[in-house]
Amino acid sequence: MAGTSTLARQNFGLLKFLIQHPNRIFSREEIIYEIWGADAIVEARTVDVHVQRLRDSITREGEPDVIRTVRTAGYGFYME
Repeated sequence: MAGTSTLARQNFGLLKFLIQHPNRIFSREEIIYEIWGADAIVEARTVDVHVQRLRDSITREGEPDVIRTVRTAGYGFYME
């Protein structure tokens, strides 16, 4: 992992969820439901912030980004 800090609970949950479902794109709403729960009041853009923080934590310089963004669709975990 690139950063020396530990992952926040939601970021770890996000990473775990994406790794458990590789090569699949999830919408922001699906991610909110899976990570924060059905009753959570979370803005969809909050997912973007958590994905960026997760990327900053796990991506090494010069290495490919394993979290794929599909514009207007969502995010997924891809190993190349």
